[in-house]
Amino acid sequence: MLNFIIYDDNNHFLNENKKIIDKCMMSCDYDYKCYLFQDYNNDFEKILGGNIGLKIYLLNVVNKSKSGLDVVRDIREKYDDWNSIIIMLTNHNEFKYEALGKGLFLTDFIHRLDNWQEVLTKDIKRIIKSFGDPTECLIYKFKHSLRRIDHMNIVYIEKEKDSKKCIIHTLYGDFEIGGSINGILTRLDDEFIKTSRSTIINLKQVIEYRHNDNEIVFKNGDTTKDISRLFKKDVITSINELSR
Repeated sequence: MLNFIIYDDNNHFLNENKKIIDKCMMSCDYDYKCYLFQDYNNDFEKILGGNIGLKIYLLNVVNKSKSGLDVVRDIREKYDDWNSIIIMLTNHNEFKYEALGKGLFLTDFIHRLDNWQEVLTKDIKRIIKSFGDPTECLIYKFKHSLRRIDHMNIVYIEKEKDSKKCIIHTLYGDFEIGGSINGILTRLDDEFIKTSRSTIINLKQVIEYRHNDNEIVFKNGDTTKDISRLFKKDVITSINELSR
């Protein structure tokens, strides 16, 4: 899912940004959600520190509660988030060199007096296009829309009992996907292995294997005991090799 986080204390620009996003997203099949903020508040901080999937920030530079540049520093330094996409928009072009010179890895700095709607539209379309890159992610169709989950965010996948669906357990929630476990495994990289006929785990998300309980413990606190005799030896070997 694409998550657009818009921060602007001007309600007009806040809604204009959302309209542009909605219009761009109409031409593709990806799930997306917009979060609108006029103040730097607790809800905004939860988004900054939370794991909800790919985040695209649209930040106004000058705001009453907190400047966009300070928000970028929080994203990059306080929350150590260097993966999110950040676009800054402003009427104050004098901040451009300060913003770009801080090593904050901005995608763009848009001046609102220079065809900003057109520039923002082009940026969002590029982001959508790059989002469709299948490298290091699982892309699948669900209810007439496309979802993308980065491999690094998948904890484990299990077949739903008495169903043709599987459940993808991620760091930010659970998602349904159609298809067989074997079919899904062919679309993942080598860090994913089967622990049984109905479960796939991401080795990078594993903390340990508990022999006494025959249980795998993941970094986020989830566990699974679905480890069959057929796969047990290979599973233990793979976990031990990863921990060396």
